[in-house]
Amino acid sequence: MKLQKTSKIILAVVFILAFAILSKYEDRAGVRSLDFAATVKVQDKIDKSTHLRLASLVDNVMEGSSFFAGPEFTSVVVLILTGVAFRKKRWRAVLIPAAFVLIVFIELYGKSIVHHPSPPFSMIKHTTSVFPANYINEQFSYPSGHAARAVFLALITWMVLRKKRLLGIGFVGYVILVSVSRIYLGHHWLSDVAGGLFLGAGAGLLTMTLISPIIDKQ
Repeated sequence: MKLQKTSKIILAVVFILAFAILSKYEDRAGVRSLDFAATVKVQDKIDKSTHLRLASLVDNVMEGSSFFAGPEFTSVVVLILTGVAFRKKRWRAVLIPAAFVLIVFIELYGKSIVHHPSPPFSMIKHTTSVFPANYINEQFSYPSGHAARAVFLALITWMVLRKKRLLGIGFVGYVILVSVSRIYLGHHWLSDVAGGLFLGAGAGLLTMTLISPIIDKQ
């Protein structure tokens, strides 16, 4: 148990350091070139491999994954998870919403100081989706809040649901789908998504380290 806890802390520190390093070098020409190439590749690959009749379905799946990592949906899930962890009236359960709020703050602060331009309007996919469209074309896009919330939510939900292996595989798929959708839809660059994943993983692992004993005792 102690070794497992130490491993989580080390991994969390690694992810947080990766986020800090990427934030520092985000505006380098090499990173921007990689971002552009990745977006073109992802959009072209998916568009060419999708049959015309399935195009609408693919768009809905991409938009849907973004919706389920959006601030409204994830906020509700975080409150539910907090309630589950709080059943034994342990104060540490409040670390779940606290970490979530911290992620949102870092996301907004990062966009205000890193100044990484969002993908151009010409790269944005204007899909016809069954899900509510709440995308705002912001001037700066680093880091991706959707990616950060997705991985954080996946880690905390997996912990609360007693770390079921099958669910874990599902959550990995969820995070991958959200990450790819942000690039495919033209809402974020690859580096934006990577930064969000590093941020969410670091916050999620630290929160898991502090909350796991509560869940395990239930």
